[in-house]
Amino acid sequence: SFAKVLHSHDRYIVTYGGRGSSKTDTFYLKYLLELFQPYYFKLAYVNKEKANIRDQQYAGFKRVAKRIGLFDSLKFYDGDYRIVNPQNGNAMIPKGMDDPEKTKGLDDITAIWWDEINKGTEEDFTTLNALLRSPAAEYLQFAISFNPVSETSWLRKYFFDENNAYTLNDNFKGIAYLHHSTFRDNEFIDQNAYHDTLLQN
Repeated sequence: SFAKVLHSHDRYIVTYGGRGSSKTDTFYLKYLLELFQPYYFKLAYVNKEKANIRDQQYAGFKRVAKRIGLFDSLKFYDGDYRIVNPQNGNAMIPKGMDDPEKTKGLDDITAIWWDEINKGTEEDFTTLNALLRSPAAEYLQFAISFNPVSETSWLRKYFFDENNAYTLNDNFKGIAYLHHSTFRDNEFIDQNAYHDTLLQN
């Protein structure tokens, strides 16, 4: 279940799982709802390639906002892919990590979500993480999501226990929430049909 991801205010959220597990849609829902909270909230949503933002995360936020009836309450800027709640000023702003000025415009952010962070580097992560320091934040959070990675990935060494790929290492104990998912966690698909597709592949 993704309920704990939706409600988590942990400093870090680490979610990984195969395609079709609905982890990405969970973050769309989570952060759309945060735009309506009574506290200040400003999310940077990250893609390794700026060119992919429109067709991936921005389109996903739009799709889920329509599904849950929040689309008309938000302002979607098709020019720069910002999403703003005009009632309280809470916002989500996109950031492509292939932009030479990758940290420009990320003032006073309270949260970062990087989907497919396995396409980035450890340096990308630490650079962004250093920006999470807004004194206006109700909570600070860096959420990452990715498909399973190889043993040689920097993510494996940076976040996970050396002897157990399903456990966070001591650096993240008590400050991070770990969630592993499969397509069985996705309530929006025909799971039996998807299972057959996976077997065929």
